[in-house]
Amino acid sequence: MLPLFYLISHYSNLPIRAWEQRKLGEDVNFLNGRAYSQKELLDKGKYKVLRVGNFNTNDRWYYSDLELEENKYANRGDLLYLWATNFGPEIWNQEKVIYHYHIWKLKIMNINVSKQYLYTWLITDKERIKQSTNGTTMVHVTKSHIEQREFQIPPNLTEQQKIGDFFKQLDDTIALHQRKLDALKLMKKGFLQQMFPKSEENVPKLRVSNFAGEWEQRKAGNIFMTISDKNHAHLPVLSASQELGMIRRDNIGINIKYNEKSLKNYKLVKPGQFVIHLRSFQGGFAWSYITGITSPAYTILDYKEPQKNVSKFWKEVLTSPIFIKRLETITYGIRDGRSISFADFSTLKFSAPSVDEQRKISAFFQQLDNNTTIQQNKLEKLISLKEAYLQNMFI
Repeated sequence: MLPLFYLISHYSNLPIRAWEQRKLGEDVNFLNGRAYSQKELLDKGKYKVLRVGNFNTNDRWYYSDLELEENKYANRGDLLYLWATNFGPEIWNQEKVIYHYHIWKLKIMNINVSKQYLYTWLITDKERIKQSTNGTTMVHVTKSHIEQREFQIPPNLTEQQKIGDFFKQLDDTIALHQRKLDALKLMKKGFLQQMFPKSEENVPKLRVSNFAGEWEQRKAGNIFMTISDKNHAHLPVLSASQELGMIRRDNIGINIKYNEKSLKNYKLVKPGQFVIHLRSFQGGFAWSYITGITSPAYTILDYKEPQKNVSKFWKEVLTSPIFIKRLETITYGIRDGRSISFADFSTLKFSAPSVDEQRKISAFFQQLDNNTTIQQNKLEKLISLKEAYLQNMFI
């Protein structure tokens, strides 16, 4: 069996030899973690107890003072395998911990098997193994199943190491770009807190250059008005999204049925306008980049005095975490969602600067958003590149 990986020139200096097919249990010992009762999990202690949720979520950390045999600890660099729920391989890169029952530590018994290569192969196996997992309420992999899985491996240890190093470098690059993206998002969150006055205040902590004086405080009802323009059935149907604003319904990947005849009652939405949608767990004010029509149950907002308001400025205000927090005072529960009344919203007070300062602030955040989009695209391309390499690693 010869891998497609030989197409990568990085390995052109290695002799071409058929890869071996072996069973994992022949080369790897899957060591069990320790099960804990709730009373054994402490709020403080000598060792952290590593559970499945501590890898990819913000699950609470528990501790233990137990002194166990060395195989029950995971040290930096150990290869672990989560066999329950979000199963798959992980290389532990933090302090010494006790690993929980739902995790195996992999001890490689064959000196001719590279840990980094094995980790890479186990990643490629994740999708395949989903077709043969056990469990109803919890998806899991049994030890006997994983030990019997056949895996392909180059007989040349140097080749294994180069493959592993290639993917590690790719993973490190992805992690770097993820940190850059997270930093940009955190930066915007900080600027939103600093560049807009707090409730009942008229001056922000951080100001764009060449502007001074207090911002004018106005009620939302004096800034916005509701509109209801119908009979535009020829336009695309839009759906409301807090994160993406108003988007074309045919782009969300969900086939939503609606009566074509009812489209004449849908409301027109233009770029720069807001839509108050019924379910407002994250805010409920969706800004529109595009023209289209949307549900007659939604409320469309426009400006009473467009010449005094910059739409992108208000986009940052009405979709910010600070404003969403304020909405809690005027929302009320209906079944499984929340409804925002324009009458209640119109009583909220906002501080706003001159139209020129609004433009400056808008341009600043637009540039920040552009940089974030560029970084997001870079990250997605790297992830796609890695997936393509992994898919083509074996024939």
